[in-house]
Amino acid sequence: MNKSGKSKTRIMMLSLLIVVLVIMGWRLAGAEKEPTVRSQPVAVSTDTVKVIEKPAMMPFAGNVEGLTSSIISSRFSGKVTKVLIEDGQSVSKDQPLFLMDTVELDNAVRIAQNNVNQSAAKYANDQDEYQRYAMLFEQGAYSRQQFESARTKMLSSQAEFDSAKANLSSAEKQLDEATVVSPVEGVVANKNLTNGQNVSAGNQLMTVEQLDAVHVVVSVEQRDMVYLKIGNRVHVIVDAYPGKEFIGTVDVISPVAGKESRMFRVKVRLDNPDQLLKPGMFVQVQLNLGLPKAVLSVPQRAVLGRKGLQYLFTVEAGHAKKIRVEAGDLIDDRIEIINGVEENVVIVTDNLDTIKDGDLLQFEEKS
Repeated sequence: MNKSGKSKTRIMMLSLLIVVLVIMGWRLAGAEKEPTVRSQPVAVSTDTVKVIEKPAMMPFAGNVEGLTSSIISSRFSGKVTKVLIEDGQSVSKDQPLFLMDTVELDNAVRIAQNNVNQSAAKYANDQDEYQRYAMLFEQGAYSRQQFESARTKMLSSQAEFDSAKANLSSAEKQLDEATVVSPVEGVVANKNLTNGQNVSAGNQLMTVEQLDAVHVVVSVEQRDMVYLKIGNRVHVIVDAYPGKEFIGTVDVISPVAGKESRMFRVKVRLDNPDQLLKPGMFVQVQLNLGLPKAVLSVPQRAVLGRKGLQYLFTVEAGHAKKIRVEAGDLIDDRIEIINGVEENVVIVTDNLDTIKDGDLLQFEEKS
């Protein structure tokens, strides 16, 4: 076989190999896209969508906040010479919390005081001179121009004296503020300060929480807002105090929903004379949402959550069918279903993470 024939044979074999590889790749890609078909049915338990009574008093999870939370910082940058309090300590209004270094502030006060003394002496001298010029001007001994010049000089000295007094007042005020005091009566929290620490003006160093009364904050959906009014009586339960119930009133209702949650913040005010309730505590708030009403419900375990959405698996002709629903409030061990399914529909209650839409199901007998 000549060289031309061998070359043609080699090209044909190479082309055939490429075609075979392309077909194999296409089949493998197609196999990956095909859904996995279960050869055996999946064993599941089922229940039905049932109508239950949703009580008027519904629990909402909330957390405790101080009635007021005062942020404590230094008005100027410098070194902290002494911290006078600790986290959790009760403090009264105007009680010192920490001291700033005052060397430079003392010097500033002395310089300002000297300027006041100098400007006061100059002003007194120019004032006496003006009075002499005024008397001699009336006698015709001085011209009006000389009189006006003396008057202008006195007014300038008076302005310098006033400015010096203002600078002294500012320096004394800053020296006073080197002792940082509590603006309210409360409890120290979130202290981030030690002796010798250098701090910047305006940086938060601690907070003072007013705890003789507190707010309990809950988030309420739009459909429930119609039942809430300022002054409504509210019952609050705290896990830390079993058997004890706190009574409060609705104090603040946010007029704007959260951008992400689309829920409204509601603040319940509670008197807290013994300071049993601390900021950050989790509580359960019982809100009255009108009259009891009939709602659709499913077992809580039957709801599958994915990326903020809720789903159920219903049963159709022995196979699983995934449907999207809108879930509502939790009522005991069942959850309210607002829409997406009807009463008496059979639903799957277990193995939700393993079954897929269309899977054949095997039903476990109820004991």
